[in-house]
Amino acid sequence: MISCGARLAVFDIAELREVTSYDELELDTLGDRKTALFLIMSDTDDSFNFLISMCYTQLFNLLCEKADDVYGGRLPVHVRCLIDECANIGQIPKLEKLVATIRSREISACLVLQARSQLKAIYKDNADTIIGNMDSQVFLGGSEPTTLKELSEALGKETIDTFNTSDTRGSSPSCGTNYQKLGKDVPYLLVKSSAALNLI
Repeated sequence: MISCGARLAVFDIAELREVTSYDELELDTLGDRKTALFLIMSDTDDSFNFLISMCYTQLFNLLCEKADDVYGGRLPVHVRCLIDECANIGQIPKLEKLVATIRSREISACLVLQARSQLKAIYKDNADTIIGNMDSQVFLGGSEPTTLKELSEALGKETIDTFNTSDTRGSSPSCGTNYQKLGKDVPYLLVKSSAALNLI
């Protein structure tokens, strides 16, 4: 009872009770027609972040059920969730399973992060599964070492051509050129400018 009271204490706020007492979002209709829904929260106070997380959970569940039960598996209008500051809205339960299954229902999630370490801090071992189920990544820059290292490893090596020249002077002068192909890790500078971390 004490634990339950502590978790529900936030609903002592009359305004919060009013917001959650009835449904005005109609989340299950987002895949029926073109709609824009903005979920805006404070970037300095995380007291009510759980509402955003709860909203996304309901959204994914309702749309998947509707896609299966009403539209034969695919929504008529693609629903794209642009989840900015994904690391600051709290944990979305079973996100690692959702990102693997929602795209077949015409739903996609674009997770926007400052660094990959933020995702790992929240989702622990499931962070790699979440990243693995994203079909593309857009990286706009950063200096967090783990993110840079992982992106560099994902990009692999590039092939470069090198050549050496020699010129010997003396009584019997000679010159020569030696050509080689080498594999080189893609440098962090290139990763910063052209790789990817907008997890879609």
